[in-house]
Amino acid sequence: MKEDGHTIVDPALDTLNLRLQLGVRADSAHEIAATILASVSVLERLDPRPMEWITVTRAAPATAGGDFLPRNIDEATSLVESGARKDDAGKFYVGSGYFVQLVSFLNGTDRSVSPFYASIADGSSDAPSHNSLKLTFKQAMIPSRETFVACLVELFDLWPPEMGGLFSSAITRKNRDQPIWYPPVGVVTYFAYDSGYVLPEDPLVELRQLPNGTLAVLKNWTLEAVQRYEAAFRAVNNGIPNERSAVRNHICETQTLTT
Repeated sequence: MKEDGHTIVDPALDTLNLRLQLGVRADSAHEIAATILASVSVLERLDPRPMEWITVTRAAPATAGGDFLPRNIDEATSLVESGARKDDAGKFYVGSGYFVQLVSFLNGTDRSVSPFYASIADGSSDAPSHNSLKLTFKQAMIPSRETFVACLVELFDLWPPEMGGLFSSAITRKNRDQPIWYPPVGVVTYFAYDSGYVLPEDPLVELRQLPNGTLAVLKNWTLEAVQRYEAAFRAVNNGIPNERSAVRNHICETQTLTT
């Protein structure tokens, strides 16, 4: 990821991607389609090179090549509805919500250059982790870091998530086997005001108050800065119960009782 020919992300961070946890919600297919189309417009302003968007749903798997993303709201709504999980009789599983994948390809590259890939699960789901947005932009052209952050802020406002940010695969791998689970910290980290977590003030970051939550933007996008701010975050939020820690503790207690 480069800005004016200079790398703006520490290579030690490896791959960066945007991940938003949307929480329990019951958006309609029409609402989700409108948000998807608005999000695509945001991404096309970030990287204005001419590109085509291909859709992949449960009804049209990646092996089928997908269809072009319709820009008409009614057709986009039908696309979202086609991504709903159904039983053998064709009835919707209401609790599973909707699932859509989008892939962009740069025009004139025979689909060899893909600036963006998005995976969206949203709708009437009964589990917070089921509703999410994941976005990669490894081949996107980023005009500046500030423009990039402004794009992310627009996406936070459009969706709005319970938590999320611009995370590093290197940090994810490092924390995978931690005994206590904490939400991830990235070069950009976001928490809704009612999430129960606090992003601490620190010389490492600039804190921004958005309409629905707080955003922490690292001043230096390096692995060392992420790790240092992660330590500050854990110190402030130490002891806050969370779902994954509770499940892990229950498993450990069960194993102890049966041995």
